[in-house]
Amino acid sequence: MSWSERSVQDHRRRTDCAIHRAYAQLASDPITSETFQQLLLCARMRAKQLFSAPITNGRHLGVDALLNLARFHEVHLRPVHAWQEAPLSWRPAIASLAHHLTGRYPIPAFMASVWHATDAFADSRRSWVIAHAGGASFRSLPLPIVMTRKMEHIFLASQHHLPLTTAIRRAELIALGMPTRLVAAVLATRLTTDLRNGDFWRSVWLFFIMHAQEIDPAQIGPIIDYIQAVRHDHIQVETQDGTMQIGPPQPAFSMKGRTVPSLLRLMQEWHRSLGSTCNDAGYAWMRSSFKPLVIEEPRHDETKPPLRWQMVELTSSAHLREEGIAMHHCVGSYAHLCHRGKSSIWSLRIWNGETIRPVLTVEVDPKDRAIVQARAKANKAPSGKPRRILHQWAAREGLQMAV
Repeated sequence: MSWSERSVQDHRRRTDCAIHRAYAQLASDPITSETFQQLLLCARMRAKQLFSAPITNGRHLGVDALLNLARFHEVHLRPVHAWQEAPLSWRPAIASLAHHLTGRYPIPAFMASVWHATDAFADSRRSWVIAHAGGASFRSLPLPIVMTRKMEHIFLASQHHLPLTTAIRRAELIALGMPTRLVAAVLATRLTTDLRNGDFWRSVWLFFIMHAQEIDPAQIGPIIDYIQAVRHDHIQVETQDGTMQIGPPQPAFSMKGRTVPSLLRLMQEWHRSLGSTCNDAGYAWMRSSFKPLVIEEPRHDETKPPLRWQMVELTSSAHLREEGIAMHHCVGSYAHLCHRGKSSIWSLRIWNGETIRPVLTVEVDPKDRAIVQARAKANKAPSGKPRRILHQWAAREGLQMAV
């Protein structure tokens, strides 16, 4: 049996496992289970390509979409069996089926990604999409940010590959008038997927716009990290009684009256404090379900060692600090997030003989299955070969690219 035949056979087996798990999940809900069965039969008859969707860590994106569409059976407008379309690939199939079941009016195809999302806020986003497909303006929905007409117009014209939250954040920044170089920098941070505290972050965006000529795009990520840490992130502290979680250090932090030099000074002091006062030397955590990647480039000179690219996961606070020192950024501050399983940090490294050099640091949100940050040395945006390898790894692992 060839490698391709084994791959197809393995995909079919894992698809069956995903379907069985979905049935088990619906065992106590006969109506949803029956709807799920109807959707499976319909997909097998008219859109078999839906079952070719990626599978990662046991999650089949096509099966997940059918499961979630079944869970929302109460808002179905048309019977499952009446769906007649047969799109050529799995993404359009999900969009078409979702529109048939829940849509009174056409909506942008990129919104269909909500049906295979599994994070804690996914049902809220599905409700937004259903309401919009029913005729409600998107900006009138209970969004975590205030959306203007201009933002809504930009949002609805988003490219088909953008996740819903990324499209919302991008539309917000562009409509406010943020320069393109700063928009790209913000979209390379975790705030691409985290839309909470919308009013406060709106004040930050306005500050960035007001001082756009003074701010280096490479500083946007570190500034956001600093503000998020002092205003919103809870802190995990080791005490004699065990691990305790306390509130953020400055929950009333405001942009009012601040200047760029003063903000950068505070940020730099905070970064320096990470190495001198952060007592997390013993932090270590289990590896995530994502797999490392090694790519060896063809050798043109057999006398020289091969050039290898390797994507490796960092699994201790010491590893994060070493990465931060080598790359001149603040990844060392992410130890508590990794320890709690809320973040997974990866390093893309290049091996040339005995020399190993990190070239890209990547943050993955395990729940949303999304790459939310990717930074080269000194917080520069990824480009060239490292960016292509990052996309290759993301596609293999079934990760959304929010950067």
